[in-house]
Amino acid sequence: MEEINSVQDSVEDNDVQSVEALPKYNINHLVSANKLKTYIRIELYDKEAQISPEDILNYLAEQGIIYGIRENEIRAYCQDKEYSKELTAACGKEPVNGKDAELVYDFDISKGLRFTEKEDGSIDFHNLNNVINVNKNDVLCHIIPVQEGEDGIDVYGDVVAYKKGSTVSFNSGNNTYVSEDGLKLLASSDGSAEILNDKVYVESVYKVENVDNETGNIDFVGNVVINGDVKAGFSVVSKGDIKIRGMVEGAHIKAEGEVVIGKGMNGMGKGTICAKGNITSKYIENATIVTDKCIYAEALINSDVTAKESIILRGSSAAIIGGTSQAENMIFAKTIGSKTNAETNVIINLTRYMEEQKLYAAKKKINDSLQKELDLKNKELKEIEEKNDVIMSSGMDANSKNSIKKQLVLKKIKVNNEIQDLQRQLTEIVPTDNVANHKIVCKGIMYANTRITIGWMKHRVRQDISYSKIYNDGNDISVVPLNPSDLE
Repeated sequence: MEEINSVQDSVEDNDVQSVEALPKYNINHLVSANKLKTYIRIELYDKEAQISPEDILNYLAEQGIIYGIRENEIRAYCQDKEYSKELTAACGKEPVNGKDAELVYDFDISKGLRFTEKEDGSIDFHNLNNVINVNKNDVLCHIIPVQEGEDGIDVYGDVVAYKKGSTVSFNSGNNTYVSEDGLKLLASSDGSAEILNDKVYVESVYKVENVDNETGNIDFVGNVVINGDVKAGFSVVSKGDIKIRGMVEGAHIKAEGEVVIGKGMNGMGKGTICAKGNITSKYIENATIVTDKCIYAEALINSDVTAKESIILRGSSAAIIGGTSQAENMIFAKTIGSKTNAETNVIINLTRYMEEQKLYAAKKKINDSLQKELDLKNKELKEIEEKNDVIMSSGMDANSKNSIKKQLVLKKIKVNNEIQDLQRQLTEIVPTDNVANHKIVCKGIMYANTRITIGWMKHRVRQDISYSKIYNDGNDISVVPLNPSDLE
């Protein structure tokens, strides 16, 4: 009986051991497709089962998951026995992709007109700001280079390469160049920056059909060519030349260079032209004109015209009628004034001539003293040369001779420089101008009631004169017949 019981106990012990050997839980895991996350799932076979953090950590190590282990989360998971939930047990380091290069324009590339509002809130259609001026070496656009990224690491400890950013390049057109570092596109000349079909270029000549409400005012750093007309109330400003094939109404024209108007100008009493170069127009009527050089036209009618050099009227009429015409060198016309005796003023401004004469007179006073000083310097130079000859032929030792000779050479150079300076001052005293060169040439008729001013002298024409040259002879205004040389 005891033996039977012993066998029975043995069987019961084996059953207990067998039950105890059964697994109480099972750990599973799932790795994301990019290998940057590991998820743990636990299947319980015994509701009383206890899972330790080390069990999970050891499991992860057995699976080769070694980077980004979230140990704190694992320990909290086991402590709170949240086995029914999925646990994110490991997180890799995501790569930071590189940033694409970027092309940035340094001027307004919008296609719309840039309206300016007046103080009352209405749109100023004269100032549409549709010309984008750039100067030579201005930056037109620049590249923000590709920014490098950073590699990541997956849960297995392997490197996850970042994606590199894409590059961009300039699509450059005329009058542009790329900087040495390849990051800037610059203007190679003054002009208007434009973009067409994504190509950036600089137009050195600005061309339009007409200047009106469609274009607005023009303010350009280069030359301007207008195939049609400039309407009243508008302005054209250029740092180069302005060429207008049509006509100009009561507009404002200003150029650093020349102005050429094919069909003439009627300023309507408010139009102006201001230029540093020559102004050429078929005719100019009811306008104000100022230039640093010459004015060329077929007719000046009721206009206020000023030229620092000459006013030249040519053509079938070549007439100055009404208004005031002023020049410093010469006024040349066929007809001056009119039969209706409208008052016409012609002025030869001798201000610059008189300033030069005053300067000449002032310098002439010191002419004698300069000449005396020059004579003394020439005498001093001669004495230096004679002294040098004496020393060289003396019985002094070679070292002494060389020492004295060196001193004399330096003194000779100094005196020679002083002589050259005195000679230069003397040549500046010579007058370069003659008052008779500043004249009015009328190869047709100058009508009565024409008022003449030449420097400090004034003269009113009482009766018609013809084929004459008028100038200030220093004492009075002289009216003499023309010579062939006056017509050249």
